[in-house]
Parts: sequence; structure tokens; C-alpha cells
Amino acid sequence: MRLLELSIVVAYFILCLYIAFYFRKSAGKGETAYWGADRSIGFFVNGVALFSTLVSTGSFLGFLGLAYRLGWSLTTVAFGVSSCVGFIISMLLASGPLRRFSEIKGKFAMTSFFAERYNTATALAASIFVLILFPAYIVPELMGAGLAGSYMLGIDFSYAVIIVGGVYVLYVLIGGMLSVTWTELMQGFLKFFLMVGLSITAILHFGGLTPLLKQATTVNPYYLTLNPKVSLWTYMGISLGVFMFVLSSPHIIMRLFTTKNVNQGRASLSLTAGMSLVFHLLGYLGVAGAALIISPKLAQVDKTFIVVMDELFSPFFRGMAMAAILAAIMSTTGAMLLACAAEFSNNIYRRYFNPNASEAQTIRLAKTVIGIIGVLTTILALFQTKSIGVIVGLLVEGTGSSFAVPLLAGIWWKRANAVGGFLSVVGGFVAFVIVHFSNVVPTFAEILISLPVSAICMIVGSLLTSPPSPEKVELVASLHRS
Repeated sequence: MRLLELSIVVAYFILCLYIAFYFRKSAGKGETAYWGADRSIGFFVNGVALFSTLVSTGSFLGFLGLAYRLGWSLTTVAFGVSSCVGFIISMLLASGPLRRFSEIKGKFAMTSFFAERYNTATALAASIFVLILFPAYIVPELMGAGLAGSYMLGIDFSYAVIIVGGVYVLYVLIGGMLSVTWTELMQGFLKFFLMVGLSITAILHFGGLTPLLKQATTVNPYYLTLNPKVSLWTYMGISLGVFMFVLSSPHIIMRLFTTKNVNQGRASLSLTAGMSLVFHLLGYLGVAGAALIISPKLAQVDKTFIVVMDELFSPFFRGMAMAAILAAIMSTTGAMLLACAAEFSNNIYRRYFNPNASEAQTIRLAKTVIGIIGVLTTILALFQTKSIGVIVGLLVEGTGSSFAVPLLAGIWWKRANAVGGFLSVVGGFVAFVIVHFSNVVPTFAEILISLPVSAICMIVGSLLTSPPSPEKVELVASLHRS
């Protein structure tokens, strides 16, 4: 048992819970506070929190492991460049209209936009897919807790998963979006500086960037180039998938509703884009390269970051790095858990079962949903063995396949109607599932088929049926008034 590292991790847990209890009173003021943080978050805090939401265990462990195994160029383009471009496009095309929608309608979820812009059937389909995709996404996040806890602290895999699962559920339950935002600020700084700091430490340790890369490419000749063992369709698919995920994932869009105004939201996206680019380019370059040198035959590639920091960091920084891994787990799981609760309580329960439910009733139900999903995902994480990077990558693509087209069409195409919206959401999701399980394309290339299917469904469904009502057209126009 490494006592210093364990002490730092315990202190990190305590700080997360302190933040949750600190904002408990504010979060209890109503839905605007619980879901939207009272629209009080400035661009800097929101930008770092957005970055923290993006950088999950997939980024910290799984995708870094793919860089080790398949090459830095794959993950840099797919996760660094594509996420950066995705946030910039979101800043230009989506953030302003969605922030105005939240003000006009008093809503805090992407599927609420679908309900207003298309119809309740489209919103219901989207909510169901969120409740399928996001808990599945949380499972590999908690797997990362088990890997890190067992390797670094000597804690049994199962105990580490259960402890982290309990803490992240508790602080989401208590403090809502306010506690999630401020814990994500802390977690974002931890993740950014520990990944980039470890990369710089590795570069210095091996005598500079050129010597490090020379040794790394001796182990993996394709580390800096296109890997001939990886299909070009995979390169294109995962890049497109990350781009569309950043643009349309409900848990990222929820953050746009928390900012003080439209300009603050756009500024936060630009900050997130820059942090993501540096994290994936510079961070991955040194860490994955060092792992190739330190452990050239690493069997479990999800441990790439853990192996390097265990070798190069002092006990104090190992403890901080362990906290950073946990931050990667908890920031994304917290945001997704909150999104799932919002989808069920607001867009299923209130719409179909109890339209007259009060804000207090809705929030109580949401907390019940948070507890149930937290327990289920923790249990599932105990028995999952697949690569974290592969699982998360596929779920990223499934999300983009389902939501990107109806979101952008709803904002920018006045002719998009309820039929087109419904077919686009369902068609994109179903096409992704069919293509994946039929194995007709390489892994991560599924979205190259499912996204066009979603677009075709939107266009054909909208053009072959009645145009949207004047009220829907006016809603679109109102989204673009400054």
C-alpha cells in the first residue's frame, strides 16, 4: 500500500464531497439551479469544465493506449484535432442558438430542443438512446478506476470501482450542476497539467524530444506515421465520430446552458478547443512514446499512462496523477449521470406520466434515477473486460450518429420537420448498430455509413411530408436573433 499516494487520493475525494455539500443549498433552489447552475458560470470556469467533461477515462487511459499500440498520428488526428475543430464549429453554429433556446423556453436538455423543434416522439426516441448510450459509456469509465486503483494503490479492482462509483454518485446527487461544474474545474486543471507535465517529464528524461521519438519509433516504426495495419476508413471514421460527438453530445450541450450569456458560452468553447488540442498533441506524444521505451511489450495498453507515471514521477506526483485519473473518470461520469437524470425526469416522466409534476418532485425523481444508474453501472464495470478505448470510441460514434444531423438541421434548416427529425434520430442510431454488429466495415468506420443514413432520413422525411408549422419556423428564427 502506497500511503502518500493513497492520502492524496483520499484528500481529493474529500474535496469533491466538500464542494458538493458547499453548493447543496444553492442547488436546492429549483430546476434552473439544479440543471443549469443558475446560468451563472463564466467563460473560464465553463471552458475548463467543458474540457474536463470531454477528457474521460477514454482520453486518459483508453485512447492513450491506442496511441501506444496503433500510433500517435491516429489518436492525435482523431481526438486532438477533431475535438478542437468540433468545439470551434459548435462555437460558430450551435452554441448561440442553443443558449437562446434555453432562455426562451427555460429548458436545459438537448432533447427538450428536439421536443420543441420537432415533436415529442423525436424527443422520446432521443431520450431513450441517451439512456442506453450514456450508462454504457459510464461503465468503461469506472473500469479505469479499478485499473488505476489496483495498479497504483494496491487496492482490489472491485473495491476501487465501488469507491469511485459511490463518490461520484454522491456529489452529483447533492449538488447538481453547480457541484459538477466546480469539481470539473478542479478536475480539468488536474488532468491537463498532469498529462502535459508527464509528457514534458518524459521528454526531458530521455534527453529531449528527438531522442525520445527515435527510441519510440524503433519499437513501433509507425508511431508517427499512418499505420498500414489500420484501415484508412478507421482513421476517417473515428475522426468524424469525435467531431460529431463534440458537436452534439447531450452532456456537452448541457454545459452551454450554464453560461451567463451567448458570448461567454462561445468564449468557453474556444478555451476548451485549445486545451484539448494541447492535451492530445503534446500530452500523448511524450507519454505514449515513453511507454514504448519503458515497456515495449505492454499487454494491457489501457495502463500506458499508469506505467509511465509510475516510472518517472515521485510519490507525490504519482498521487496527484492518480487523482487526475480519477478526475478523468468522475468528471465525465458526473456530467453524463446528470444528463441521464434530466432526460428521464423532464423528458419522459413529466411529459408522459405526470405533466403537472412540481420542480421538487422532478428533482427527487432525478436523484432516484442517478442512484439507480450509479449502482447498475458500478456493477457492470466489475465484469467488463474489453478495451476502454474501443468501448468509448464506439459509444462516441453512436452518439454522433444519432444526434448531430437533427441538431444542426433543427437550428439551421427551417424546412426540417417532425417526420425528418424522428427518422434522422432513429435512422442514425439503428444504422450504427446494424453496421457495427454486421462487421461490414472496420472498427470505428461505422459512422461513415450511419451519419449519411441519418442525413438522408432527415432530407427525405422532411421534403416528402408537410412543412413545419409557422410556430416551428418562428422558433428557428428566434434562435438567430441577437
